[in-house]
Amino acid sequence: MAPDQPRSPESPSPTASAAAPLTVLSHTAAQKLADTLTPAPDPALLDLLLTDYRLLRQILDRATVGVAVLDTQLRYRYVNSTLAAMNGVSAEQHIGRQIAEVVPGIDVAAAEEALRAVLADGVPRLHTVEGTTASDPATESRWWHNAYHRLDDPRSPEGPNAEPLGLVAVILEITEDRRIRQALDGARTRLALLDEAATRITTTLDAEQAAQELTRLLVPRLADAAAVDVLEPTPHDNGGLTMRRLSLSTTPELVGAGRYFGAAGALLHPQPGSALASCVTGQAPIVFSHPTDEEVRRLATTSHRLTWYRRLGLHSAVFVPLTAGGAPIGVVSLGRAGSSPEFTADEVELISELADRAGSGISNAQRYAHEHESALALQRALLAEPMTPHPNIECALRYLPAGATAEVGGDWYDTVALPGGHTLLVVGDVMGHGLDAAAAMSEYRSLVRALALQRRSPAGILNEAERILDALTPERVATCVLALVDPVKLHTTFATAGHLPPLHLTDDGTAQLVDLPIGPPLGAGVGGYQQLTLPFGPGATLLLYTDGLIERRGTDIEDSLTTLRNLPLDPTAPLEHLIDTALTGLAAGHGEDDVAVLAARLAR
Repeated sequence: MAPDQPRSPESPSPTASAAAPLTVLSHTAAQKLADTLTPAPDPALLDLLLTDYRLLRQILDRATVGVAVLDTQLRYRYVNSTLAAMNGVSAEQHIGRQIAEVVPGIDVAAAEEALRAVLADGVPRLHTVEGTTASDPATESRWWHNAYHRLDDPRSPEGPNAEPLGLVAVILEITEDRRIRQALDGARTRLALLDEAATRITTTLDAEQAAQELTRLLVPRLADAAAVDVLEPTPHDNGGLTMRRLSLSTTPELVGAGRYFGAAGALLHPQPGSALASCVTGQAPIVFSHPTDEEVRRLATTSHRLTWYRRLGLHSAVFVPLTAGGAPIGVVSLGRAGSSPEFTADEVELISELADRAGSGISNAQRYAHEHESALALQRALLAEPMTPHPNIECALRYLPAGATAEVGGDWYDTVALPGGHTLLVVGDVMGHGLDAAAAMSEYRSLVRALALQRRSPAGILNEAERILDALTPERVATCVLALVDPVKLHTTFATAGHLPPLHLTDDGTAQLVDLPIGPPLGAGVGGYQQLTLPFGPGATLLLYTDGLIERRGTDIEDSLTTLRNLPLDPTAPLEHLIDTALTGLAAGHGEDDVAVLAARLAR
């Protein structure tokens, strides 16, 4: 078999035979053969060269990667069967044609730019191509990783002055790897988003903040606008749903959408059959894209919103139920406008997962808010009317609940007027927080008050209270301090059940913490309380308080007690002013615990 005749790679041959693709390689082989064998060819060497040529062609034709040889005009001169299958065009139909004629579905300009650069400087290049080919034109984009090398005329000088004959391109399809990588990246993004949602949404005890965190998470990552609406217990006058908007977030392009659809705090009354109402009753996502005017009128919260939807350019929406314990509590709504794409099934699934997590977080926050308000109302009701002390002693009381997101504690105070002009001052704190702590506080307060009315001493009150509590086995222990003021003998008798020491301010301004024999908390089942009696003359002041006044995270309690003792307290100032000074000096009222303060002064 004679090798192909040399032919210029610049000559197009759209009608070449199957052997024509190897024109460039055949030319090179023939030239080497002529240079080596002329004038007396050696049959053995000729057979070896032809065998090498056939082996090379078999290797290229059977390679699992695509191989193409192009001339300097970027016309195909050879393609192997793998590349022909990739492109969906036979090998013969490639020959002499430009890239754009064979695979117009790829970025031809970028590919040709890379090929021409290799032709110009001879430096091999790697290039990733995305697009579609005739083998599967209806599919999504495919990806190929290409390596380009220049073919130089072996007769020309080596190096930058070599004369290029064309190029060889080795093409590996990486579509499956790319899609797997995209799927993994998508899964990582999904998990990261869910993890971020868990951190931002479920760690707050404020329902509005939880809703705001959700909508800020959704916009702009998954939507141009997002809202969270929750069910209100009171139905609309027409029997329909009433919902309250907890949060609305939009992209800058849609700022002001709340004017049309309802800002945070607005009450909504979705029409029957609307997407909001249907999502609540059906407890399933509702998705619509490019709805007709009639569909918008039917699916919108109110029919007159059609104009607003069109004005804002909204074209797609998703409504996902918010549930807690299997019961509906609201809806998460998302919208896309302008050039944003429609929602995909994967995105709707992700939004549903986010809504599931948000539903439990918002429900917990709502339940906490209800319990917090109930406990606070109970505590305020119980503290509202302490018994009136005798006229010979002036008292001022102050209660500060912890922040809105902190649980109500079991702090209490009381003043009990007793026979003989005596007054019992009480400040206590039940361990724990919440409604149960507030209820337990009521029980402890009533028990101490009842025992005080039996004219027991402070230590006797605590010991009898512990005996009774030991039989009742209370779930919560409590600390408290008692101060029995005797205006006749001008002294005060103290007893404490694990409580902080009172501050004694004399009429000359000397302040000391009362050093009491400390007993165990009430309810601990120990008892053995003792008492201490100290002088308490006219003009002297006592300050009793709970730990919320002085305990701060990161601050030693002894340092806080020292700060309290060194406060500039004016013994002649009104008691309310003294309490203000103490609260300000210790930055109380901004901590994580309630504060109860009782100030008492013996009349002059």
